[in-house]
Amino acid sequence: MATADSSIGQPAEQVAGGRPRRGPRLETLLPAGLTVLVALLVLYPMGMVVFGTFWSAAPGQPGAFTLENWRSVLGDPVTFEVLLTSLAIAIPRTLLALVLATVFAWCIARTNTPAKRLLEGLLVFMFFLPELPWVLAWMLLGAPNVGLLNQWLGALVPGGEGLIDVYSYGGLIVLGAARSAPVLFLFIHPALLAMDATLEEAARMAGASAWCTVWRINFPLLLPALLASGILSFVVAMESFEIPQLLGTPANIFVFTTRIYDLAYGGHVANFGAAMVLALILLVLTGSLIVVQWRLLRGRAYTTVSGRGFKAQPLDLGAGRWVAFAVILGFFVVFGALPMVVLLLNSFMELSGFISWEMFTTQHWANALGREEVLKSIRDTLMVGIAAATLGVVVSLFISYVVTRTTWGGRKVLDMMAWGPWAIPGLVMSLGFLWAFVWLPIYGTLWVVVLALVARGLPVASRFFTSTMVQLSAELEESARVHGGSWLRTFLRIWLPLLRPAVIGAWILLFVIAVRVLDVVVLLAGSGVRMLSVDIFLWTVTGRQEAGSVLALIQTALVILGYVAVRLIARRTLQQPAS
Repeated sequence: MATADSSIGQPAEQVAGGRPRRGPRLETLLPAGLTVLVALLVLYPMGMVVFGTFWSAAPGQPGAFTLENWRSVLGDPVTFEVLLTSLAIAIPRTLLALVLATVFAWCIARTNTPAKRLLEGLLVFMFFLPELPWVLAWMLLGAPNVGLLNQWLGALVPGGEGLIDVYSYGGLIVLGAARSAPVLFLFIHPALLAMDATLEEAARMAGASAWCTVWRINFPLLLPALLASGILSFVVAMESFEIPQLLGTPANIFVFTTRIYDLAYGGHVANFGAAMVLALILLVLTGSLIVVQWRLLRGRAYTTVSGRGFKAQPLDLGAGRWVAFAVILGFFVVFGALPMVVLLLNSFMELSGFISWEMFTTQHWANALGREEVLKSIRDTLMVGIAAATLGVVVSLFISYVVTRTTWGGRKVLDMMAWGPWAIPGLVMSLGFLWAFVWLPIYGTLWVVVLALVARGLPVASRFFTSTMVQLSAELEESARVHGGSWLRTFLRIWLPLLRPAVIGAWILLFVIAVRVLDVVVLLAGSGVRMLSVDIFLWTVTGRQEAGSVLALIQTALVILGYVAVRLIARRTLQQPAS
């Protein structure tokens, strides 16, 4: 009896009388079609990045092959300075974020810290906060001398108004680490929960102290997850755009991404060739690190989950448990709640950066919501978010099915291509799509933005489905196929109901990514399509921070409301029996 795993990529089945079915079936065309689609979304734009480094003109313009772009970039001392600056920020940012995330995850997963579920929920909430409104809030809070925090400190401590400066190396590192820590927490916390508790208990029974157990047992077992998370954090730091652009550029601190943007759009004359060379260098650097991460995770096996079902007692921190609680809660208050509260208050102030009831006004909200371009930005953002999330879920679902449930010969190549955007910085992807689609009718429309966001979300969504599919038995599918069910009917009636939680979870993440992302769309949005993230960015850099605060809050509300709405739908859906 043929198994379900062998249905795709195998010869066509025979029908009654021994005659083979005529023409290719859906399950035969699906893998090849997916491969072509993913290649167009990933390989084609990245190929255009390479092409752009050797082209003498702007994208879509007639030009000639040249090596001048490479000579100008590699011979420019600014390139080396940008590399050193990027490393000087990314390395300490990564280390600080890793320490914070590890401490938070360990306190919540392995100790008796109070209100663990609350603290975990607050850190997850910080992960969903859009970065651009968050950075805008810190521009209000941490500006030297005039920032709100400096004003408050100056009122408490003589000379305190100059203590905080977010427009500095320290500001970029600390704020970058604060953004990365919740993401790393989501990677490290499950690894700590999955550890075999009998190892800790055995160490304690042998007389090891609690801290010795942590250092000799927990840390070595956690090391692969820490290394993989550290590499991911470093890559995120190297490709970060919002924080360096808004906080670093005013202080003449340039990293790879901000230098690329400056070359392409920041100067009086665009130098796309040099921008493409820097983009390719950054792509090679981040791509190489992601490959190292893959090999690290695949090359070493650390079995830390036993089948005994034994759960060790959480480490008793004594009075320190309240210190741990206060530290994690304080982190959320300072880096999560405070920026959003200040941003909300600022949107009702006549003058940005000065919080006073005498300056209260609703004029900024009235002006913003009364402008057609703002309403168009909201509509376009919602349409792009819904379309990108829906299309991304469909494509990723089929990719994961082909990779995990078929014997098709090219499934590993398809899986690698779907993982590719994980290693591609968002700004580089934006440049690649600009060059790839500028000559097509879809350029300047919603669809080129949707396609770029679908490509960006492929690694996230495909991991969602792959991790679920490998845990599901193929027996139900085999039974349906044996009883004459078509592949499509079997997929819709068997697989889709089983994957509903993963589908909903992936849709939420892709929608959030689409609504809040800036670097992927900053070069693609224009007069034909407006995105909230791009409008917030442009209004902020042109000195319209009050109006920018309004748009930033609208974007934040869309992310939070979208997340809550889909979660409510998910809860109601999961309570219903699968049909």
